[in-house]
Amino acid sequence: MIANHHIAPISMTRHAQCRQKQRSIPTAVIEALLEFGERRQAGHGSESVYFTKKSWKKLASYMGAAIKGFEGYRSCYLIEGSDGAIITAAYRH
Repeated sequence: MIANHHIAPISMTRHAQCRQKQRSIPTAVIEALLEFGERRQAGHGSESVYFTKKSWKKLASYMGAAIKGFEGYRSCYLIEGSDGAIITAAYRH
């Protein structure tokens, strides 16, 4: 769904897979975060990836009317390890 620059499948730790399932975060949202999300250092070489108003606007421009189905995931974020593996995914409160 999302034009992804990642050639390999998304690498996720077992913990991240469990959290994604527990928190009902679709893989398309993880892909959107990786493609359009903003990044900041989260310690030990990992990065927090999240949507800002600017990045959400870019995603909305890309998705068009389909963005309405993503509104509930606007507060999602993920932590990506220095090796590129997703460590966890969650919602900001």
